[in-house]
Amino acid sequence: MRFLITALAFPIALITVLAGCSLEPNEDPEPEAEPSFCEQHGWTERPFNREGPYGEFRHSLAESFKVELHDGSEWKLRDHWSGCETVAIVTNRMRVSALDSSSTWESTEDLAALVAGSPRNAYYLFITASSSASAQAHQDDMQARIEEVLDDLDDEDRAWWEPRLLVVAEFVDDLDNWVERVLDDDAGTGFLIDRLQQIRLYGNFADVTRYDPALANADAWPWRANLAYVTHEVRASNFRSDRQDRLDAQQDVTIVTAWEQEVLQGNTDTEVVFPDAGVMGEFDTLEIDLTMDCPDPEQGESGHCGAWDYLSYIYLLEEGDAGEEDDTWMEMARFITTYHREGRYVVDATPMLVYLAQGGARTIRFDASSQSYLTTIDFRFRNADKGYAPSDATYLWGGRNFNEAYNTDREAITVDIPADASRVEVRALITGHGMADGNCAEFCNHQHEFTVGGETWLKDHPAIGNDTGCIDEIENGMTPNQGGTWWYGRGGWCPGQQVEPTIFDVTAAVEPGGSAEVSYRGLLGGNTPPPNSGNIRMSSWLVVYR
Repeated sequence: MRFLITALAFPIALITVLAGCSLEPNEDPEPEAEPSFCEQHGWTERPFNREGPYGEFRHSLAESFKVELHDGSEWKLRDHWSGCETVAIVTNRMRVSALDSSSTWESTEDLAALVAGSPRNAYYLFITASSSASAQAHQDDMQARIEEVLDDLDDEDRAWWEPRLLVVAEFVDDLDNWVERVLDDDAGTGFLIDRLQQIRLYGNFADVTRYDPALANADAWPWRANLAYVTHEVRASNFRSDRQDRLDAQQDVTIVTAWEQEVLQGNTDTEVVFPDAGVMGEFDTLEIDLTMDCPDPEQGESGHCGAWDYLSYIYLLEEGDAGEEDDTWMEMARFITTYHREGRYVVDATPMLVYLAQGGARTIRFDASSQSYLTTIDFRFRNADKGYAPSDATYLWGGRNFNEAYNTDREAITVDIPADASRVEVRALITGHGMADGNCAEFCNHQHEFTVGGETWLKDHPAIGNDTGCIDEIENGMTPNQGGTWWYGRGGWCPGQQVEPTIFDVTAAVEPGGSAEVSYRGLLGGNTPPPNSGNIRMSSWLVVYR
């Protein structure tokens, strides 16, 4: 009897145990997939566009191509495409300087600096283009330099960069594809294909640390070129792609276009129809998206884009009650043009919602400078769920000549603060210009002191004296490798960049339902500016949000 009970108990227990188990093979859970390279960096993955239409000019969609490499293997663009890679094609045509005809390829030290300073999402394809007779020798020498640089890397970095530093075994005229045609046209020194699969040209690789007096004495461009400066193009490419991802991710954006691919020069006015007041009241954010391209999109940049770093503005006409003489042009945004390159700039202009609140037809002015640009201007309105929007803006002070009289007649201004104000800020556009005494005010640390309710905020310019101050701004939209002295930190701006607003949150210094006293003064070294210290361009407001 005991035996029967035991025998019956075993199958029952076995059934109980098996009931909680799967009888399917491969019982172990699937391991989580490793994040892709794009996912690791938060970059958008884009499939290779195999449909086109393709082109061979700046911004054109790049078609796939294949080349033979120095080791005999074949490299094809679409096979290495993830949508978050940049492909930089570099020829040996760029020489070091007007007095040194050697190629920028020929420095192992500069190649090592390229690797050290490059974003890791880049491929570099080196293509000989200066002489077919010496092409093989240049290819062999470049491969040897790459091996030398790789030998100095640790195992992880070597494994990463070895398949990304590639010498093409074909001379440019033997490529027999669209890359050959682009390199023989406006992109002699090379070009890149960015993460948007678009063709982008290079600028000037002059290195700020390589000033050569012999070149200056010969009336030549006095800075020698550095191969490593191609990494600035990759950095800028990453910024542009990230910016486009950010804009594309914005939801429910209302875009109002003032100009679309029109060649503009000097002051140009147009009537723009904005949404009505009811719709405008739903927005809490305004960004202005400005493209200043070279007038002919089928030409290169150098020699076809404006040569100088000039001020450029977008204004809104505020009509006065007493006719045209009472009209005011309100500055909405400010930009600095590039030396010889194209530019695109996106800047926050949210306080301008106050002046656009009624919607409807308004007059917009674009001052492109005395140079011509293929221009597109979009106003991007949206509700970003900030919890507040600008309701009132009081214009404070403008700029003038920076000298001992700069602060004269700048009386304090009293502003009423609504009882339901949730945020109050001082917002200002401030840039210094001129090369007067002390290189003011472009290259001096002018200071701007705003006092609200007895508390003080100071805007200064610590980039002054930093020779790479504007190189550091590439990830904030500054266009690199311009044909001028673009590298130097300046007093509130960089060539080829939007002027970022100075914003001080003064909410804690004001009393909702009361009034706030606002004062301002400009300083140099903490003191009244001395005579002949250049010029300050400034627009400033006290902005109330509810």
